[in-house]
Amino acid sequence: MRKEIDISVLFEKPDLDKSAILWIEPLAPLSMVVSMPGSYYRSQGEPSPFMIYGMLENMLGWHFDDKIRRDIVKKMKTEFSKKFKIKELSSESSEVSYTPILQQHVKIESPALVQPQKQFYEDFWTQHLKDGDERHLGGSRNYDLKIERMVNLSKGLEKQAKAESDKEMKKQLTDRAKRIRAVIMKRYKMYMPNYYSSPKKREFVLTTGTYGYKVHLTDSFFSMLTNAIEELSYPLYIGTNEGWVNIKLQIL
Repeated sequence: MRKEIDISVLFEKPDLDKSAILWIEPLAPLSMVVSMPGSYYRSQGEPSPFMIYGMLENMLGWHFDDKIRRDIVKKMKTEFSKKFKIKELSSESSEVSYTPILQQHVKIESPALVQPQKQFYEDFWTQHLKDGDERHLGGSRNYDLKIERMVNLSKGLEKQAKAESDKEMKKQLTDRAKRIRAVIMKRYKMYMPNYYSSPKKREFVLTTGTYGYKVHLTDSFFSMLTNAIEELSYPLYIGTNEGWVNIKLQIL
């Protein structure tokens, strides 16, 4: 059964009458990357406002795609103009094109007022990618038994090519292996996972202490977020889905 999501609070007048401190306590190493580079993921030392907005929206169950977000913002602009004579809405987006829909009703002051002690380190992280060429096949750890013989044949040919000293024979073996992989990707891709794994170097931050952000928000959002925090039975996350955190909202 489809669950109804009530977002009527977004269409209330955005009077930021409440001020509070949002405490974010990391429970695991965090990796807070604001852009999506190719081979190395460098972490910031603290969450960006967009990461915090994303965490709060996840907590509220607002998992909307870009189209729905654009429709919501468009409707908000119409309603705010008609009801409250507000002509301009700030609708900032992150570097990866995430647009928070609660940014009219919750403002986050950055950088944090309180910072934990930090220690940076690097580790390997698995990125999940989707492609249409042999990189997809090479990065897929699991696939259907139906293509096992063809995969093994291409790997066997590659192994022979590496051991072959004759250049012409090496080329023939390599080309044959590539043709087999191309056939797999063209005809039998349905027997592989939708995404393949690619290890990347990623920077992480190990913290001792908490982050404290001053936030300004409406009465309705203060009550909504406070209730959602009290009802949480699991940790939230920031940066990656392994970057678990606990949060508290303290009125000023």
